[in-house]
Amino acid sequence: MQATIELENEAGYFKISGAGGAFGDEGVELAPGPKGMWSTEFTTLIVSGSMQVGGYVAGEEVPVRRMTLTLHLHDMGEGVEATVSRFRLMWGSPVSKLRPVTWRYTSVYSGERWLTLLLEKEILFSQEKDWNLQGYAKAVVSVVALEPRYESQQLEVTVTNPSNGEHTLWAPCWNPTDQYAWPEWGLKPNGTATFALPDFSFDQEQDIDPKWVPGDQADRMVVTPAINKLWSVMTERSMDPYVASDLSNAGGQMGGVRLLYPIPPHTGTADDPVMLPVIINGPAGAKAKLILRRFWSAESGLEA
Repeated sequence: MQATIELENEAGYFKISGAGGAFGDEGVELAPGPKGMWSTEFTTLIVSGSMQVGGYVAGEEVPVRRMTLTLHLHDMGEGVEATVSRFRLMWGSPVSKLRPVTWRYTSVYSGERWLTLLLEKEILFSQEKDWNLQGYAKAVVSVVALEPRYESQQLEVTVTNPSNGEHTLWAPCWNPTDQYAWPEWGLKPNGTATFALPDFSFDQEQDIDPKWVPGDQADRMVVTPAINKLWSVMTERSMDPYVASDLSNAGGQMGGVRLLYPIPPHTGTADDPVMLPVIINGPAGAKAKLILRRFWSAESGLEA
């Protein structure tokens, strides 16, 4: 069964493809041959010395996603200009403000995944004759997705201290994707509390330091000082590891200690999740919220 593809933001909505190629009553139809909508582009980086035979892998380069879409904008009763105007308004205007647009790809096999798109350049119109005579406008749209991977519904789990004092609570976690998933934590002390957060290595120690032994940090926990403000804790290495709601020096309070490890691809399942311990020492009602964003290297498939 064919996937459904939609474009949407606060300024507009268009179903551009569906079962049998049918588009929605909004009047915009995706033409055959879209470019850049499938797998995430990457290049393996190879390093080799002047006397070396072959080389070794130094990493991967993953650029922004670029897509080129040809769309037919039809007259749905108010003239082609009305459809063109609504379509242009959704994307915003250069110099003024470009609007992010959600590209939503929904398949029977994998459900809903999406990208966030921005216009890369002006919308080009290619007409063989006046669009009012032709009955539709032919638009070529060039867009970029700064996050090139498709995203699906994130995992959110909140654990709450049931009473005053120290308690060990359990957050079920699983990563069904083909990508590493980086835990994010929101800490709400509800007064003053300390939090011990799981940072299990899943045998990834040597991704941090080749001298480390796999499994040595299988049960690593990171403990905060006593806090009385909301904290955001990020594992992903390009993000600030700690941000307090009052912008005080949360990172300094942690003395350089941070969470290190992502959840590997295809770890756990909804029926058999990894149970992550969270230790809260504080008043009743103190909370820790786990957020696990889920990214995929393609529009569908890749489940374990």
